[in-house]
Amino acid sequence: MTLFGLSQRRKNNRCVLSLFFVNTLLAGGVGMALTPTVYAESISAETYSFNISAGPLAKAINDFAAISGVYLGGNGQLLQGKNTQGVEGNYSARQALDLLLAGTGLSYEIGEGRSIVLIDSNYISEGSDGITLAPLLVQGQQNRAEAGKQVIDQNEIESMAGANENLTDLLKGNGSVRFSRSSSSSANSATMRPDEVSINGQSHYQNLFVIDGMSANNDLNPGNAEDSFTNPISPTNLSMLSGSSSQSFYVDPSALDSVEVYDSNVPVEFGGFMGGVVSSKLKRYDSDNYTSIKYAVSKDDWDEMHVDEDFEEDYEEGESYSGEYTPEYLKQRYTITGAQGLSEKLGLTYTASRATSNFAQVYDKRVKTKYSDVNYGHQGIEYDDTVDNIMLRFDYRANNNLNIGSSIMYANRHHDGLTSATFDSAFIKSHKAVGINTDIEYKATNGRLLTTLSYNEASDSIQSDDSTYSYHPVDRESGRWPYSGGYGNVNQQQNTTNLKFDWLQNAFQVGRFEHSLRTGLELGFIKQFYQVDGDIINEIFACRDANNGLCLDADNDGSLDRDDEYLRSRNIISDNKFQKTYHSIGIYFSDMVKYGDWSYYAGIRADYDSTLENLNFSPRLTAEWDVFSDQKTRIKAGANRYYGRSFFQYEVNNTLRSWRTATTFNEDGSVKTVKQREDTSFSDYDLKTPYSDEISIGVVQQIGFLDASLQFVNRESRDIVTRAETEDGLDYYSNEGRSSTDTVSLTLSARNPLELGSTKNYGSFSISYQESETNTLTSASYEDPISSKEIYYKGSVIYESQLPKSDFNIPYNVNFATRTEFLNWHVIWANTINVKSGGTIAKDTKKDYANGIPIYDDLKFDELITLDTSIEWKPELFESVEGYLKVSIDNVFDDYIDVSTNSNNYSYTLGRSTSLEVGMRF
Repeated sequence: MTLFGLSQRRKNNRCVLSLFFVNTLLAGGVGMALTPTVYAESISAETYSFNISAGPLAKAINDFAAISGVYLGGNGQLLQGKNTQGVEGNYSARQALDLLLAGTGLSYEIGEGRSIVLIDSNYISEGSDGITLAPLLVQGQQNRAEAGKQVIDQNEIESMAGANENLTDLLKGNGSVRFSRSSSSSANSATMRPDEVSINGQSHYQNLFVIDGMSANNDLNPGNAEDSFTNPISPTNLSMLSGSSSQSFYVDPSALDSVEVYDSNVPVEFGGFMGGVVSSKLKRYDSDNYTSIKYAVSKDDWDEMHVDEDFEEDYEEGESYSGEYTPEYLKQRYTITGAQGLSEKLGLTYTASRATSNFAQVYDKRVKTKYSDVNYGHQGIEYDDTVDNIMLRFDYRANNNLNIGSSIMYANRHHDGLTSATFDSAFIKSHKAVGINTDIEYKATNGRLLTTLSYNEASDSIQSDDSTYSYHPVDRESGRWPYSGGYGNVNQQQNTTNLKFDWLQNAFQVGRFEHSLRTGLELGFIKQFYQVDGDIINEIFACRDANNGLCLDADNDGSLDRDDEYLRSRNIISDNKFQKTYHSIGIYFSDMVKYGDWSYYAGIRADYDSTLENLNFSPRLTAEWDVFSDQKTRIKAGANRYYGRSFFQYEVNNTLRSWRTATTFNEDGSVKTVKQREDTSFSDYDLKTPYSDEISIGVVQQIGFLDASLQFVNRESRDIVTRAETEDGLDYYSNEGRSSTDTVSLTLSARNPLELGSTKNYGSFSISYQESETNTLTSASYEDPISSKEIYYKGSVIYESQLPKSDFNIPYNVNFATRTEFLNWHVIWANTINVKSGGTIAKDTKKDYANGIPIYDDLKFDELITLDTSIEWKPELFESVEGYLKVSIDNVFDDYIDVSTNSNNYSYTLGRSTSLEVGMRF
C-alpha cells in the first residue's frame, strides 16, 4: 500500500506492539502529567498546525512528536546526519511525517494506537521474535497554544455541540468574537443565512475569509447583511441589494479539514482586514477511500418559540411578511462527503450538500388613509430558503519536492420574497459564488515556494414577477386591492482574480541568531458591476374628481373605473449597467528571529488598491520570551497595524440614482415636471483607507495537562468610512468614523485527552470581557451617518453618535466545552455551556428634555445561560460500513431573554431546539 507514492513497509505487528509497550513504560519515566494508554485511533484522522523549520531531522522529529502526540520508535542512529525541509501548515500526522522524511531515505511503520516506527533497511535485524529496534521516545502533546490564534481541527468541527450549519457557527468558543444580538432570535430561526461576527470590536464586514489560500470575501455591499424577504431594494433612491453576507461562500462545515482564526498578532501574509482572519482548509486526500452520506432534520414541533403575549396570536397565525415570525417550518440538510484515490499520486475529496427551510406566513392587506381604514383580508406566501454547496479538492504529489492542489467551490443561496406588504409581486433572491483555486508547493534546496492562483465570482440578484408597480385609488374604493407589481430584475457581481507568491527561506544562523525569512507578492484584479435588467417603473394615479379623498364618477358613465383617474406621476429607473475594474498589489517581508529564550517577529506589508488609490504600510511586530527555557511559560507582546477593505457601495450610490427620472403630469396628460439627478464622481471624496492599530500582551502557561492563555488586546481604529447626505440628497462619504475596543480573554485547553477507563475526554474553557466605543450608531458604518442630532443622555446633552454601540456590544462571554469519546461504544458526547451578558444600549424614551431635545435612557438586556448537548453514535453495521446517528439539543433548559429594542418589535431568543442527523460511511 502506498501513500502518495511513499511506501509503508509492513512488518511483524508483534514487534511493533512490543516496542510500543516499551515506549509506554519509558513515557512514565519522563514525567508526563498523564500516562498515555494504548487506544485505537487512525493517525490520519486528526490535523495539526505544524511550524517546523528546515534543519536537523532529529530536532524536527522531536517537534513533530510534541505537536502531534504520536509515539515514535526506532534506532536513534537513523536520525544522525540527516536534515529535513521542514513543514508548515495544517496536516495530519501522516502527511506531516511524509514531508519531514522526504529525501532522507527513511520510511515508517504504523502500529496500533498512536505508535509509529521509523525504518531504514540498514538498521533492521530480524529474529524469531520479530524486528529488533532501539526504542526512541519523545513526550507527546497536542498543538502548542498560541495567544491570538485558534485552531479548530476536523474532529472538533464534526463533534462540536450545538447547531453548526456554517463557518461562523464554529467560532462561538472564541473569546475575541462577538455575534449580533439578533443572531439567536427565535424570529429568524428558519432562515439559512450565516451569522455575522465582530472580532475585537471591529465591523463584521472588516474580517478576512480565506479558503485554501483564496480570498473569499464579498465586497459588494456586505454592511447591509440582514435578510431581505421584503423590500430587496429602495426603488425611490435606488440602492444596492441587501441581505447578502461578507462571505462569498456559505461553507458547509462538513467540507472542512481545519479552521484557523487569527484575532491578534496576525502575520504579514494576510492583508485587507481590520477585525480578524478566518482561514479554512478543505479536506485533503489521505489514502483513505470512503463515502459518507447524511440527512439532518429539525422542525418547529421540536422547538420552543417565545414571543411577547401581545404578539402571540399573530405569531401562531404566522402574521408577518418579512420572515419575522416562523411558527411552522421544516429544515432539512442532505450531505455527501468522500475521498477517492485516482492514481498513485492523485487524490480527490468532495462534499456536496443541500440545506432547505420551508415556512409559511400571512399578512394583512390593509390600506389606511386620512379618511378610511380598509382591510382586504389576508395574503399568504410559502417561503423556500435553500443553500447548495459543492466543494472539490484535488491533490497531486508529483514528487518529494512538488505538490499541486486544486480546489473547486460552488455555493448558492436562493429564497422567495414578497416585494412589500403593499406591492405583492413575488421575487426570488439569490446569492451565488463560484471559485477555482490552484496552490503549488515547491521545495527547493534552501526553502519553499508557495504559489496560489485563484478566480472567483460572487453575485447577488433578484428576479421579480413584475417590473412595474402602481397604485390605483379607484380600485381601493371599488373593493379591490389598489397596489400591484414589483421591483423588477437587478444583478450585482464581483469577479476576483488573485495571484500570490510566497517564499519561505530555510532557517539559517547568523552568529547566535536563527533567522527565518518570508517574502511575498500578491496581485489582484477585481471587476464589479451593478445592473438593472429592464426598466423599473412606478406609476401613481389620482382621481380626476374627488370629495373628501374619495374618487367620484368623473366621466358620468355610471361606474367607478380607471377612466375616472389619471396618471399623476411616473418614475423610471432605466435599464442600465454600472461597471468598474480595480487592481491591487501587496508586498510583504518578515523575519522570525530566535535568540536563546527569545523570539522576535518583524514584518512589513505594503498595499496599493486602485479603489481608493492609497499606498498603505502595515508594520507587524511581536516578541516572545520563554521565561524558564522549557516552553512552559511564555510571554508574548505585539504592536501591529491592519488596513481594512473598501466596498463597491462607495462607488455606486450617486451613479445609480442618476438613472432615475421622475415625471409628473397634469390631468390632461401633459408633462408638468421632469427631474433627474446628476452623476457625481466617487474620486471627489478622496477617502483614506480605514485602519486599526493593535497593542497586545499575552501569557501562555502550562498547568499540568492544561494550556492557559491570558491575553489583552487594544484596538484603536481610525478613518472609518461614514456616509453623510448633501442638501441635494446625494451621498457623501468621509473618514469621520472611529472606534476603540479593549478585550481581555482567558482560555484553558487540554494538550492531551484525559483518559478514564475506556473514555477519552477533551475540554476547553474561555471567558472574555470587551469594552467598545464608537462614534457610529450601527455596525454598517459606511452606510451610517455621523449624527449631529442632540439628545439628552445620563444627565447631559450629547450627540446621538456618542451613544453606546447598538449591536455586537456584548460585554462578556463564557464558553465551556467538553467532548467525551466512549471508545468501546463508538459514542461521542459533546456539551457546551454558553454564558452571554446582555449588555446595554440607549433607547429613545419618546420624551423631551428641553427645546425638543429627546431623552434617551439605558436599555439593559438580561444575561443568558444556555446548555447545548449532542450525542453521536457510529456503530459498525457491516464489514467496512459504519452507521451514524446524532441527536443535538440546543438550549436544553429552554432559557430565553427579551432582546427587543423598541415597542413595535418584540423579539426573544430561541428556546430549546432539537435536530436529528442520520447517515452511514462506507
